[in-house]
Amino acid sequence: MKDLHPFKSGPVEPVVLPDEIVGLWVNKVYYFFKVVYIEDIPRSRAIEQNLGALAAGVSSAKTQITLLDLPDKEFGQFRGFVIDDIEVAVFLGQADQRYKLKNVNAWLDRFTDLRDPCGHTTEFFVYQDQSAYLIGTNPTGYANTQSRCGFYGFRYVLEDLPEFDWKKQKLPAAWTRVPCSAHL
Repeated sequence: MKDLHPFKSGPVEPVVLPDEIVGLWVNKVYYFFKVVYIEDIPRSRAIEQNLGALAAGVSSAKTQITLLDLPDKEFGQFRGFVIDDIEVAVFLGQADQRYKLKNVNAWLDRFTDLRDPCGHTTEFFVYQDQSAYLIGTNPTGYANTQSRCGFYGFRYVLEDLPEFDWKKQKLPAAWTRVPCSAHL
């Protein structure tokens, strides 16, 4: 296996390169692909999600982040950052919250960048149009007129590798594991 885990501290880097094999973990199964192309997605105002105005102590509705959706046979590697004075819960699909423990879930906030300047603890992966979702909460004593968070990373174009099958245990000799859902 090339990499047992994709999450690495430091500046964001591709988890897999062109012509390498990736196994995408989706709904408790690995699907295998060859990476054909990689494109970087820089920090940009165009890739910010505004969850709207939030009164003090109020949470937003769960919001689908369609701006991170990708075409068929693509996956994205994203890191997130919070711009306004809110806390954000990240979901892969509507039900699978990221950063969860048995009794509590971690949320991202404006200060995550201070504790984790490179953003590696915020990293997550999206496969095709299996959307990420956010819930924003205003923990302050005042209303926010906007509740924004942004994303950056890489998008990967893939080619099917039908000769490999997780359920039949026909696995490539070397491949990188990438979790595109929070199912365990």
